[in-house]
Amino acid sequence: MTIDDNSVAQLPCIPADVSEAAVRSLGAYFERINGVDPAVLGRDHVDPLRYFKNIEALNREIPLAGKKLLEIGSGFGVSLAIMLKRFGVDAYGIEPASEGFDASNACARKVLVANQLDPARIIDAVGEAIPYPNETFDVVYSNNVLEHTADPAKVLCEAIRVLKVGGKLFVEVPNYLSYYEGHYLIPQPPILWQGLLAWWVRWVFRRDPAFARTLRTEINPIWMRKTLANIDRRYPVTVHTLGEDRFLQRIGEPFLFQTAAVADTAARAIRTMQRLNWRNWIGRLLVRLQAHYPIVLIVTRG
Repeated sequence: MTIDDNSVAQLPCIPADVSEAAVRSLGAYFERINGVDPAVLGRDHVDPLRYFKNIEALNREIPLAGKKLLEIGSGFGVSLAIMLKRFGVDAYGIEPASEGFDASNACARKVLVANQLDPARIIDAVGEAIPYPNETFDVVYSNNVLEHTADPAKVLCEAIRVLKVGGKLFVEVPNYLSYYEGHYLIPQPPILWQGLLAWWVRWVFRRDPAFARTLRTEINPIWMRKTLANIDRRYPVTVHTLGEDRFLQRIGEPFLFQTAAVADTAARAIRTMQRLNWRNWIGRLLVRLQAHYPIVLIVTRG
């Protein structure tokens, strides 16, 4: 499945009030911390083409047709709608009704209804307490959600618990040993202690550090391996990758930005790095330092 004119025409529709809610809530909030126009941020957050690309990448790694899938952190419901409409997935999502931007759970339900899909597929729940029995799903998927959870280790354990034996977990999450902070859209040093990011954004970039304090900056490849080793004692798992291979491929070829906000702020730095990246030496060095970005975790439950 590729992105062509026919694919674009068949992407889910986004109700106008959902788009307005994304601009009014998420866009306005993040303008204060990264300076990007709220309209740009809001459009990025509900852009079906952006989510189509994400799900297409997931489908290349884990063929989705006919699978039963759980999305942890469905946000405004766009990726769930795409999986249901375009990829033949029996997909469900969890999104807390009491948290998020402008009642994202309610907006997600509106997106499903607008596309003739059952809004009950979005469940009011958190990743630390997934309301499904053991071994329910073939695939569990989460994209840029783990860093916002109260207990990311518990979320990973719950994700693997609800996987069938032989099922696959796919998680994309920032690496806080890396060089880039994707919410503030700024370079960062490797985060070696919990308060460093908040200090960095406040004193170096003169930004509001409140949001930085909510992020789970302990997430990095070292933490991920240790956490999965602990989970393996309860639910056997095989770790296939933490995304090093993807990172080396991306940094060694022309870069496609997922969002307009990131493209506007990061393009010059990334293109300069690529010009200097003879034989991908920068990419290999960053992988050796465990600083690749993002972490892309793929696990099979044994």
